[in-house]
Amino acid sequence: MDLHLKSLFNRFQEQFGSGPGLGPGSGTCMMKVDGIAPNFIKSIYKASAALYRTEPWKRLRPGHLFGIRVGKDSDWPGKKHPFPCVQFIGGDGGDVGFYMFRSENDAKKMTGSRETIHVPNVELLRVTYEVESLMFPSNRKMIKSLSLEASGSDRFPVIDVARCTPSGDLRFRNPTLDELRFVYAFMKAISLVHSLLQVDRESGPKYSTVVCFEPFIETVDVQWPPEVAKGGYDLVAVTISHPPGQAYEEKSSSASAGSTPTKYVEPPREDTFSETKGYSSTGLRQCAMCEKEVHGEQSLCCGRCRAVVYCSSICQKQHWNDTHKSMCGLYKAMMEREEELAIMIFLFPCSADQPCKWLESLGIHQKGMWRRKCSCYSHCPFGLLPVKGGPQELWGGIDEFEYPHDSPFNNHFVSSPFLLSGWSEYYNLRSLPLSSPVADILSHPLTVYHILTTLNISSKNLILKGKEVIIHYLGPEGELDWMPAFAEVGHLLNGLGNVQIVMVGPEVPTNLSGTTSGIGSRVRVNLVRGVYQVEASYLPSPHVVIALNSRLESYSSWGGALDLIKSMGVPAFFTDQSEVSCVNAKQVLRNAGLHITHPVTPNPFRSPVKNLTASSNLPSYSNGFVFGVNT
Repeated sequence: MDLHLKSLFNRFQEQFGSGPGLGPGSGTCMMKVDGIAPNFIKSIYKASAALYRTEPWKRLRPGHLFGIRVGKDSDWPGKKHPFPCVQFIGGDGGDVGFYMFRSENDAKKMTGSRETIHVPNVELLRVTYEVESLMFPSNRKMIKSLSLEASGSDRFPVIDVARCTPSGDLRFRNPTLDELRFVYAFMKAISLVHSLLQVDRESGPKYSTVVCFEPFIETVDVQWPPEVAKGGYDLVAVTISHPPGQAYEEKSSSASAGSTPTKYVEPPREDTFSETKGYSSTGLRQCAMCEKEVHGEQSLCCGRCRAVVYCSSICQKQHWNDTHKSMCGLYKAMMEREEELAIMIFLFPCSADQPCKWLESLGIHQKGMWRRKCSCYSHCPFGLLPVKGGPQELWGGIDEFEYPHDSPFNNHFVSSPFLLSGWSEYYNLRSLPLSSPVADILSHPLTVYHILTTLNISSKNLILKGKEVIIHYLGPEGELDWMPAFAEVGHLLNGLGNVQIVMVGPEVPTNLSGTTSGIGSRVRVNLVRGVYQVEASYLPSPHVVIALNSRLESYSSWGGALDLIKSMGVPAFFTDQSEVSCVNAKQVLRNAGLHITHPVTPNPFRSPVKNLTASSNLPSYSNGFVFGVNT
C-alpha cells in the first residue's frame, strides 16, 4: 500500500508539480510554429538535452536571476531582446525547467519564497522538462516522427508563452520562431558557463540554505543552425550575467579583445604611482620595460596590479605611458584570482620560482622524468633522455607508494571510465599521499583524459561504446619524455574503449618519427615529426585535436594549423598557463576565423606548481586554463 501511495504521489508531482512553477504543459506544439523547419526543432531538442546533462538545478534556485543578451537589440523584432531575464526552477521541487521574463522586475514580482506568483498581465516564456507519458498527444507524435533527442532518460522540453490574466488564470500561446531562436541561443550558452559561477560565502542571509554567487558575466559564441541563420551570419555572441544588471566595457586593446569580460578598475593617475617591492623570489627577474635582468629582492612591481616587474621607477612610469595604463585593471583582476587558482590540498611546496632548487627540495633533481622540469638537460633533445631502471627510477626514486603503478584498478568490477572532478578524487582513487608531487607531470595525461571524458561529448560517447578515439596531439615537447605517465589514461578508461594519440610537432626527434608504441593495453602513441598542416593528410582522421600549453600567440606556424582545424570542423581543445596568454590566444583564434565554443575555464587538472615568469607575477600553472573550438 505504501509503495502504491508513493507511486501515486510521484505521478501527481510529475503532472501538477509541488513547488515553484505554473503547472503542467499547455499543449502547445512546435510543429505549429509558423516557418519552423523540422531540423531546427531537432537542434532545439539537442541543445535542451545538452543543458539537462549539465544539471544546473543542483545549484540554481528561482532567486538566482540571469541576464541574457543575444547579439544586438537590432537583431530582434521591435529592436528589443524578447526575454532578457531568466530563472531556473525545479531545484527545490515543482516543475523542472527555466522561465524567461520580459524584464528583471517581472521576474522578481513572480518569484515567491515557495511558489511562482500569478501576476496579472505578465508574460513569460516557459521551458519545462516533462515525462513523455504525460505529454499531450501532439507532442508525443512530434517526438516520434522526428526522432527527437530525450533529456535524461525520459524527459522532453515543452516550450510555451504564458500570460496571467487579471482573474488569476493562465493563457498560453505558441512561441514565435524568433523567440525559439532566442531560447536556443540561451540554452547553448548557459550550458557552457553556469558551472563557472563562484560561491560568495560572505553574502546572503547567515542561516539560508540557498547559496549566493559572486557577480558574474561571460560571453560565448553560439553557432546558429543553418536553417535559422540570418544575413549570412552563422555565429552570434551570447552574454550571460548574474545578477542581470552586470555590465562591462570592452577595451580596445588586443589583449582584452577576447569574448571573456573581466572587471576593470580605473587606472591610477600618473602622479599616484606607488612602488612595491617584488615578490620574495631570490632568482633573477627581468624588467618588463627595458628587459634588464634584476635580482628578485631588488625588483619593483606595479603598486596597483602587482603583476608587472620593473628594475626602477623610471621604467615603471615609461611602461605605464606606453602600454601598461590600458592593461593595469585587467592584470589586477587576474591577480585577484591567485588564491582561487592555487590548489591548496597538497603537502609539498607548490611554488617553483627556481626549478632546480624546487626539485632539490624534493630529492628528485636530475632524476627520471623530472629531468625535463629544469634546464639542466636542455642540451638533450626532447624524447631522448637516457632511460635507466624501472618505474621507481622513472619517477625519480620516490617511494613506491608515492607514484601510480602501471597496473589496472583491481577493486572495480564494472567496466566504465572513471569520471574525476579534480586532483583530490584522483589521489584518493590511486591511494597516493598528498605529499607526492607526481601531479606536476600527470597534469598532461590527466588533462587529456579530462578532455576526452568530460569536455568533449563525442569522444566520451565513443569510449562508452567501447570504441577507439583518435587524438591529434600538437606540439609535444617535454611529454615526449613522459610517455610512461600516459599509461594512466588507459588505466582510467577501466576496461572500456581505446585511445590512439598521434603526436605531431617539430620537436619530435627524427629517429623517433614514424614509430608507434603501446603505452599500456589501451593507449597507442604514434610520433610524427613535422608541421601539422603539412603532415595531417597522411594521418588517420581525428575525433579531437589537443594542444597543451599551446602558446598560440608565440608561434607563426599556428596559422596554418588553425586554418586546417577550421576546415576540418573537428573539436579542438587548447590549454595555456596564464589568463593573459588565454586572452591573446582567443584573439589569435578569432583572427583565424575560429570562435570559442568552450569558454576559458580553470583546468581542474592543472599542475599545482606555480611558475614564475621573468617579468610577470601573474598566476601561471602548466595547463592552467582550458578552452575549445568546434565543440
